[in-house]
Amino acid sequence: MKKKTPEREDSSQKIKVVIFDCDGVLFDSKDANIRFYNSILERFGKPPLKDSQIEYVHMHSLADSIRYLFPEENLREVLEYCRKLDFKDFNKYLKVQEGLVDFLEYLRPKYKTAIATNRTVSMAMVLEEFKLQDYFDLVVTAADVKRPKPHPETIEKILDTFKIEPEEAVFIGDSEVDKQLADNTGVIFISYKNPDLTTRYHVTSFEEVKDLLEHKLNK
Repeated sequence: MKKKTPEREDSSQKIKVVIFDCDGVLFDSKDANIRFYNSILERFGKPPLKDSQIEYVHMHSLADSIRYLFPEENLREVLEYCRKLDFKDFNKYLKVQEGLVDFLEYLRPKYKTAIATNRTVSMAMVLEEFKLQDYFDLVVTAADVKRPKPHPETIEKILDTFKIEPEEAVFIGDSEVDKQLADNTGVIFISYKNPDLTTRYHVTSFEEVKDLLEHKLNK
């Protein structure tokens, strides 16, 4: 999923690529995720998600989440059921984060943009449904790598594609998994709406990310 954009005018800027996590950054998706996994648990006679389970499935891939929720069950049967679910039934519970589109418009054409997510096939559907696909030059999901986040492979694929060094990219994430991924690759990490993460940069809006790009990260 790539789109050609004009060449950057300022070749001296330090940051070349802005990378986004999906769930919790592009979208407020917690309600959708809870409904999705609760529907699976109900199908197999299990109780709804506990708070600790909610946090886990919010950060991890579908396959890892199913292994976590069904440690003793026949995983093949559960995963097969998951593949038959229509993800669109849950997309109506997603909410695009406030200011996202304006921020993506601001990034063009000065920066390249990418997504690093532990979603799989649902990522393309979500971008298409919310008409966001043309804002991203590259999308790397858990299905595109052998080892999903927090293993560095996801970010390494992005760095290799754009032929940049880690310090030339910022990664906007909201979870400990995202923070670990940044630590594992050396990219600059920005914690989005999560003050509990130990990192230098914390923001509560995309306007604050814009401010960082204009006044700190490119100086």
